[in-house]
Amino acid sequence: MQGRAYRKLFILQCLLWILSSFYEPCTAQDPAGGRIQISYSQLIDTLKVIHGLDFAYDALAINADSVILADPADFSDKGRIVSFFENDTVEVNIIGSQVIIGRKAQKDDPLPGIITVSGTVVDAASLMGIPGVNIFVEGHALGTSTNLDGHFVFKIPATMAGQHLLFSALGYQGTGISIPETDTTIEIGMKSHSIWLPEVRITSVDPLRVVKEVERRSKANYSSDHMLLTGFFRETIKQNGHYVDVSEAVIEIVKPPYNRISELEKVRFVKGRKGSETSAMDLVRFRLVGGPYYFSQLDIIRNGDFLPKAELAQEYKYSYNGMDEEFGKPVYRIGFKPESDKEGIYYEGEMRIDTVSLGMVSIDFKMTEPSLKRSRSMLIKRDAKRFKTKPYYARYLVKYRPWNGIWVLSNVKGELSVRIYDRSEKEKSVFETVSELLITDFEPTTGRIRFPASEYFRPAYSLSDQIGEFDPDFWKFYNVISPDEALESVLKQRNPTE
Repeated sequence: MQGRAYRKLFILQCLLWILSSFYEPCTAQDPAGGRIQISYSQLIDTLKVIHGLDFAYDALAINADSVILADPADFSDKGRIVSFFENDTVEVNIIGSQVIIGRKAQKDDPLPGIITVSGTVVDAASLMGIPGVNIFVEGHALGTSTNLDGHFVFKIPATMAGQHLLFSALGYQGTGISIPETDTTIEIGMKSHSIWLPEVRITSVDPLRVVKEVERRSKANYSSDHMLLTGFFRETIKQNGHYVDVSEAVIEIVKPPYNRISELEKVRFVKGRKGSETSAMDLVRFRLVGGPYYFSQLDIIRNGDFLPKAELAQEYKYSYNGMDEEFGKPVYRIGFKPESDKEGIYYEGEMRIDTVSLGMVSIDFKMTEPSLKRSRSMLIKRDAKRFKTKPYYARYLVKYRPWNGIWVLSNVKGELSVRIYDRSEKEKSVFETVSELLITDFEPTTGRIRFPASEYFRPAYSLSDQIGEFDPDFWKFYNVISPDEALESVLKQRNPTE
């Protein structure tokens, strides 16, 4: 017993010594009682090793670089974990092997409970479910979306009871309800519509001028502050029509200001779950890498090349495709396709642009057929000689929603399909992947938020490999995209305690 204790202490000392080489010197001794200065980041890494715990924390609750005084003799005492982090503004909950560190409710407010509003959004005429409906609390950051069946589950703080819950979808009249005081199941019917405008207005729309204005007004229409986004990310892989891998995760994203294009998004993995129908994929090990990292950057306003740049030659030509409605406001539908498609990678699709603010509301685009033939080296990172791979479909959808006079990223979805031929076995296989990022909450920050480098989700990471033991108690506090029936059955096979 004594030997194990000595070994654990030795590991701790080594860990602290190694970590100190990656941070500014912060191990000064406290003359009062043998305590040391240690950053929250170092402390979390140390406690992970000693107790085998996972930590999930709100980046606005604690600054990972902040330094505290702590006695190393207390690190091996699991009962002291709460005391290291908790204060007047921070609370700590330990659920199983998960330590959750978050912001504490104000003393003059009761601890808010959760109201769960669930149900289905349907077309009022056909009664068919409507996928991808934007659902959000008016004037607040909280939001979610319907799944492919039109189903949703939305967890809302009880303090928002009585406020307006809005439903918006392209091609439908927006609608809303008052948030009930108790858990409620509802069905929302949305009426489709068509917008008629006088011919003089229709013919006066210059699509090139519209998209130039989107670019020119981008700094006014999007945040000039750093923002901390909470997101739900799901990626699925089907082989020949059957799910072979499903991964879901809660992530945090530091979104830089839109006037700092050179500064990249940072992503931190918080918690996840996964499932599969088969023990292994047939023929080939097909993996997606970098999903949350790349999708956090699929922000057309910050990182896209579909808008004309004054200093560059125009690569796309634009067309006016009519009007529609989103968020109760008329939007322009502006189509685009490449001027030339002989080399490089190009896309074609349609933008929806708010007619008043000229902010991008959404953009739906796919890789052109000629570009798909040239895309193999970009989309396929590693490929054994035994297999011949051919991407044949790549489509993306990016959505924004209004908040306090600006537009905020709300949803990113990507679909990729690849044909694989096994030269040895003379067999063909089709892989279809769908990845989706839903921003469920966000908050502007007055300063830059830093995640510890050790917690970054990096481009080479596979989400499925990052997911460990599933904790349903942790998962139930987050808003997610409800799985459809087929997905639900796959996840329950892997996580039977749900």
